[in-house]
Amino acid sequence: MKRFFKISMLVALCQVICLAEGNAWRGQYGMKTSTTPNPLPELFIKGRYLMAKDRNGNDSIVNMHGMGQTYNPYFNGYGWCKNSDGSINWGAQYDYAACKTWSMRQLTGMYNKGWKTNWLRLHMDPHWSNDPNKQQTQGGGESDISAFSFERFKTYFNNLFLPMAEYAINIHQHYVVMRPPGVCPQNLKPGDEYQQYLIKVWTWVASQTKVQNNPYIMFELANEPVNMWDGSQYTNGWSYNSYKYHTEYFQAIVDAIRATGFRGILWIPGLCWQQNYQGFVTYPIKDDNYGFAVHCYPGWYGSDSEAEGGSVEQGVVTKGNTYADFQAGWSASIDGVAAEHPILITEMDWAPEKYHNSWGKASTGVLGGVGFGANFRYIMDKTGNVSWMLFTDPDKLALYDDSAPDGNTFWTDPEACPRQCYRWFQEYADPDWKFEDILADALFFFPGTSSVFNPNIWEKGTCIKQPDGTRTITTGQYGFGGWKFSGGLDLSKSRYLVVVYGTKPTTADWDIRLFDADNYWGQPYSKDVAKGSVRSIVDLSTMKNSNGATVSRSHIYILGFWNPGGQQLNIKDIYLTNKSDYSKEETGVDILHSVEQSDVTAPMFNVAGQRVSAMRKGQIYIKNGIKIRY
Repeated sequence: MKRFFKISMLVALCQVICLAEGNAWRGQYGMKTSTTPNPLPELFIKGRYLMAKDRNGNDSIVNMHGMGQTYNPYFNGYGWCKNSDGSINWGAQYDYAACKTWSMRQLTGMYNKGWKTNWLRLHMDPHWSNDPNKQQTQGGGESDISAFSFERFKTYFNNLFLPMAEYAINIHQHYVVMRPPGVCPQNLKPGDEYQQYLIKVWTWVASQTKVQNNPYIMFELANEPVNMWDGSQYTNGWSYNSYKYHTEYFQAIVDAIRATGFRGILWIPGLCWQQNYQGFVTYPIKDDNYGFAVHCYPGWYGSDSEAEGGSVEQGVVTKGNTYADFQAGWSASIDGVAAEHPILITEMDWAPEKYHNSWGKASTGVLGGVGFGANFRYIMDKTGNVSWMLFTDPDKLALYDDSAPDGNTFWTDPEACPRQCYRWFQEYADPDWKFEDILADALFFFPGTSSVFNPNIWEKGTCIKQPDGTRTITTGQYGFGGWKFSGGLDLSKSRYLVVVYGTKPTTADWDIRLFDADNYWGQPYSKDVAKGSVRSIVDLSTMKNSNGATVSRSHIYILGFWNPGGQQLNIKDIYLTNKSDYSKEETGVDILHSVEQSDVTAPMFNVAGQRVSAMRKGQIYIKNGIKIRY
């Protein structure tokens, strides 16, 4: 979220799910005694996971949860600059010793309230590195580097930023992710002044002995790139040329850091205020120890947020977006990189706007339904390799009291982030915590994919699971509900799409539509649903749109149902087949086997294609392409 001034506060807890079950490292919380060795294991990246060695020496998955801190007096209420009468002593704003003492006190106050966190995003705020006697000439604000003083930066790095990092690591057992001073300017181009600035800052920091020899320090290379040069203009990333240049831009920074000998983990930001990561799939960063730093706020990735003229949910007016909207947007932008690398959410918060204490304006909401917070947590946990944070200042977190009853304040309202995150962090810290995909049975997945039916692709609709397992869908006026597929779904190996109805359609107003472009307003293939029919059959090999052009089955982006509104369609099944009688094909995945017949060491997935660490009695799972019942 681009802001004139922007603090990057995040709260950290390390959830660890051990690959060798029962040996998970969960971290230690609270103050460390002077005689206790630092209990933090060194982090490393293996495949798509952030990992560490557990107590038995096994590789264990680490998903951190946490917070952060900046050192700008403005964003800290001038805490270390106040006189006894509450007035501000402007001369104290560059008193690094007072800032350090005050900042340490805020962290300790937060931890004393029971916050289970163990990583800190540390913003090396430009308040300290900008020369106060030099006029900014690039518009002012945190993206203006015209007043940057390298000598001031080095001074305050050694006297403030590094001591705060060492305090978080050695006293509070927190990993530290350093962020460079300020935010990216609106437009970036390989070789520009800002890239050289980042290289100068990071190569100096990476060369410091106390950083090179500290395995608990990581770098987030920049904050919120927006637009990248694409060869002819600046765009926020929705073109392959801008993707290519974006990778080139940060590859140069990665290479410069590695040349210093620093081998710590690097977190790479995406475009569009750290929302767009699709380009890294085609143009990957060349390095073996990095992940992606992502931002996630209400209204982003299709998630819910407060909005004028929306629907009333949880006592506030919201857009009415549900889990399906959020999951579809997240998958489109993030799934491609999350399949190969760990994800770190370095900014996220939410609360009803009336509290004026959060960047994101939304409610916790209902898991699977409308709202931001509950669906955010579920999507992060389900993705499986996401570390995340709460973007709320430590001094505010130190005011939280979990024993207070639910109320109508930022700290006591369950629809705001502090109460929920405090308790979620407690859950993650429990060694017995495991993710349970409680929505998997309730959601309507397209077969063979993790794409969830979204009744709101155009206008607001519903999708309700009936007791007999069928799904009843409705649309809004002239609405459309269905599935979206990130990067396009290849159906070229199947001849027919078959939709079986639980009850015969009572009108002829429904259409089945398939789009071979990621654009709802494009030209799809359309097939009428016949009134009174038992099923509909789409010959995928002969699809044409209304202009007579072929609709390619090799890259279907949207598939679903259109209706003028106010009518129901009951779906019993949907599947792909090559059989001339349109019956369902029997494959290895359709045959149930016993647990003993499967390789117990193989990765295990639920029927939605999501990897799970343990089975539950009576549920169906997939191992090595074999469908088993536990």
